[in-house]
Amino acid sequence: MMNTVHIDLCPVCANNNCPETLICKDHLVTGELFSVHRCSKCNFAFTQNFPCEEEIGKYYDAPEYISHSDTHQGFINSLYHQARKISLKSKTKMASKYSSETAETLLDIGSGTGYFLNAMRRKKWIVTGIEKSETTREYAHKKFGLNIQDSEYLFKMPDRTKDVVTMWHVLEHIEKLNDTMANLHRILKDDGVLFVALPNKKSADAIAYKEHWAAYDVPRHLWHFSPDDFKQFAEKHNFKIEKMKPMYFDPFYIAMLSEKNKGTSTASLAGLFKGSLFFIQSLFNTRRCSSIIYILKKK
Repeated sequence: MMNTVHIDLCPVCANNNCPETLICKDHLVTGELFSVHRCSKCNFAFTQNFPCEEEIGKYYDAPEYISHSDTHQGFINSLYHQARKISLKSKTKMASKYSSETAETLLDIGSGTGYFLNAMRRKKWIVTGIEKSETTREYAHKKFGLNIQDSEYLFKMPDRTKDVVTMWHVLEHIEKLNDTMANLHRILKDDGVLFVALPNKKSADAIAYKEHWAAYDVPRHLWHFSPDDFKQFAEKHNFKIEKMKPMYFDPFYIAMLSEKNKGTSTASLAGLFKGSLFFIQSLFNTRRCSSIIYILKKK
C-alpha cells in the first residue's frame, strides 16, 4: 500500500476546516482520482492524501512530462519548446532587472533539464541548480556540463549567500512547503530577490475548466495558489511581493492540455482558440492569468 500525506491543517493559515471542493484525475500517468481541498478561511487549496516524496516518482514517469524528458513529441510539446525559447530571454532579463547591480550568484530550484541555468551562466552569473530527479540531473550535466544538486542541498546551504533564487513552476511540487520557504529566506542575501512562478487557481481558465484544468495536475501539484493566498503565505515567511507578472504563453498551453483532459477531439485547435480568449483577459488583469511570476524581497 502506498504511503500518502494527509493534511489536517491549512499550511498557510493553520485553519482545520478544509473541505473537499474538487475531484481531479491524473491524466498523465495513472488515471487515478485525487481530491482537492480548500481552506474555508484563506482559500488556499491542496491535493489531499498525495503520495509521499519517496513514492511520488512514478507519477513523473512519462515521456510527456516535458521539464524532465525534454521531449519534442506531439504538437503541444513542440509549441512548448518554441515558447520556452522566448520565455528564457524574458526570465534572464527579469533576473538582471530586479536584482542589485552587484548581484552575481543565482540558485535555480527545480532546474529540470538546465536550459535556464545555462542561459544565466552564459551571462556570466555564478549558477547553482537543485533538481530531485537523478536522471534529469544527469541529462543537464551531459547536455550543458552543469553540476546540479539533489533536493536536500537547499537545507545545507550557508545563510545569506544567494543574490537571486528562482523557482519556475516548482513550489507547487514540493512536499516541505513551509520548510522550503523558510530556507529560501535564510539563504537569500538581505537585498536578494526571489522569483516564484505558480499556476493561478483563480485564473479565467481555471474557473472555466474546473476539475479538467490541466494546472491542477494531480498528484504532481500538491499546492494550489491564487494571488491572495500566496501573498499571505509569503508574508508568513517575511517576504513581500514587489511585483506580479503574467506568464503570457501559459493560457494557450494549459488550455490545450485542459481540452485534451476533457476528451475534446480537436484539443489543440480548441485550446488555441480558448487560450486566445484567456490570454486577452490576462492582458487587462494579471490576476486572471493562468500562471503568475511573483517577484519577492525580504521584509
